[in-house]
This record gives sequence, C-alpha cells and structure tokens, in this order.
Amino acid sequence: LGAWALAAGASSGGSRPGTVALARSPALLERRRAELHRDLGGLEDAHDLQRGVFEVSAELVGCVEEGDARVRFAAAMRRYWSFASADLLVWSRGAWRSLGGEATGEPPGLAAPVALPAVRGGDLELDLSPAVDGRAALVLRGVNPQPSLAGRLERDQRWVAEVLRGQLSLSLRRVILYAELQALARVDPLTGAHRRWYGEERLRELVTTGEVVSVAMIDIDHFKRVNDGHGHAAGDQVLAAVGGLLVRLLRAGDLVCRWGGEEFLAVLPETSPAGAQLAAERIRAAVAALSDLPVAVTVSVGAASCLHDEDPLALVERADQALYRAKAGGRNRVDCAPETAEVRTSRRRRNHTSTVLKPVGRG
Repeated sequence: LGAWALAAGASSGGSRPGTVALARSPALLERRRAELHRDLGGLEDAHDLQRGVFEVSAELVGCVEEGDARVRFAAAMRRYWSFASADLLVWSRGAWRSLGGEATGEPPGLAAPVALPAVRGGDLELDLSPAVDGRAALVLRGVNPQPSLAGRLERDQRWVAEVLRGQLSLSLRRVILYAELQALARVDPLTGAHRRWYGEERLRELVTTGEVVSVAMIDIDHFKRVNDGHGHAAGDQVLAAVGGLLVRLLRAGDLVCRWGGEEFLAVLPETSPAGAQLAAERIRAAVAALSDLPVAVTVSVGAASCLHDEDPLALVERADQALYRAKAGGRNRVDCAPETAEVRTSRRRRNHTSTVLKPVGRG
C-alpha cells in the first residue's frame, strides 16, 4: 500500500506531503487502513440493506389477496424487526377494519409516516394511507431490531422503515384494487346484491359441506306494470330500493343475490324451517313498508330448507314452487315448501328463529 501511495504521488507530477507522510508513518498507515476498512464495511452494510429491500419488493409482487397481505407484510418487516404480532388496518365506514384476522392491539395514531418504537418492545407504525382513499396502517407490536439493524443509529432504522413503507403502500394499493375488481365481478351494481353466479357458488359450498341452510326466493309483484306505467327509470329505482333493503336486512353471514330480472334469492345458513318462514315474513313486511318510491311495492316470497343429500338446485326449485304458490294465492304473501323429517338439523344446536334478520328503519 505504501509503494502504491508513493507511485501514485510520483505519477501525478511530484510527491504530495500527505502521501509521503502516510508512507513514512506505520501508525498513520494503519489508521488509514482501518478507516478504509470501516468505510468498506459501511458500504457493504448499505448494499445488504438495499438488496434486502429490493428482495422484499420482488416478494410482494404476487400479493393481491387481502387475507394474504397481512402475512406477506409481516414477513417483509421481520427481516429487520422481530415482533409479537402485526396488524394490517384500513379505515372503513367509520371504523378500523383488520385485514387477514382480528386486530391484536390498539388502533394506530398515525401522527407521522413512520413511528419507531419509543422504547424497546414498543410498537412500530407505518402509515400506509397513500394506498387507499382514506387511512391505512401496518402496526407491529412488541418490536425489537433484528441483528441487521441492531446497534444502528435511529436515522438508519428510520430510512429502512421509510423505504419499506413505500413498498408496502404500493402492494396494499394493488390488494385494494384487486378487491374492488372482485367486488365488481360478484356484485350487481344496480341493486347492491351479489350476482347469481356467486350466490349459486356459495349455496353449493354450504349444501355440499353438509351445513344447515335455508333459502328464500323473492319476487317483486307486478313489476312489469311498474316499467310499463312509470318507465324503466322507475323500475330501476324500485329494484335498487328492494335490493338495498335486502342487503341491509340480512345477517352478516347471510347472502342475497339477484337471481334474474326482479327476482332475488336469499341464502340463510344455520336457519331452520321456522327461522326461514320468519325471515321471509319480515322481508315481505319490510318491502311493503318502503316509501319514497314512484309506486307502492310488494313482494311474494317462497322459502325452503335443505333436506339430507339434497342438490342445491333442487332446494332452489322447491323455494321457487313455494313462490309460485304465494303468487297464486294473491301476492304480497309468504309460502313455505312442505318439509319432512329429512330436513337438516343444526349441528351447533343454535336457534335462529328470532335472530334471522337485522332490524332496519323504514326506507
């Protein structure tokens, strides 16, 4: 190294004092060697951090499912911090919604884009709000630096967190857009009810897995008269009002889909024949109470409960036959399929006859 320093000085047109001093002093040479070694180590560490962030970005490209996002995001952060749990949260309809499972701690404050833990074992918050039309955050609980960050200055830790925040925000945006595309594919935009294919798929899952399930086929009475007498815009208004009411009225685990035209199918898991009849009657009464429509609206409802080893389409057919009987009996009424001892009974022994629907106000 000394010979190289002297040669470098000579080639530049003469000896420089600093170079000569370095060459003549073993102590200075050793100190300079230590400085270069330290600088080289710093560059290697920075390269490792940047490479790790790049690898995180590559791993997140395939993350599009909400249920998968929490796991993937936690794995990305675990490269640099160990933690007890992770919450991926999105502000929705006035409350924090946890993606991928229940939240494990208090909601985030989001006072800054990155909030490092104030004490060892505290919480680390990343504000991912740029990914959504509102607020979003990733919160790590019980955080400690991994060896790759241990002993580093706070500014270095903050830099890593900031870069990861950008990557995670982009990935969360992709997850949100994918969820919106899925919703468009399975939800009827006019009524807010699910599309028929999704209702059929969900019903098939329930029936084939042996779940207790009932269905209610709902048809708007004299709907053709609404279109003919008041126009198709009024017909759309009626469809939107009825569909929206059904969506609000049913329990969280229930499902309503637009079966076709002015018909809707309500899928009611864990609901007995008595519960299905009560649900159908409350649907009928709620629709009859709708106001602010161009014409008074009523529905006829046919209900049926699944038999042992019954095909899902056969179940729907029995509900449809009950619907036709309700219409033949004068409309604005409920008819239930005649059930037998073969009706499935709840394996959880829960009684849903009094909690089939959520209460709603008059529309």
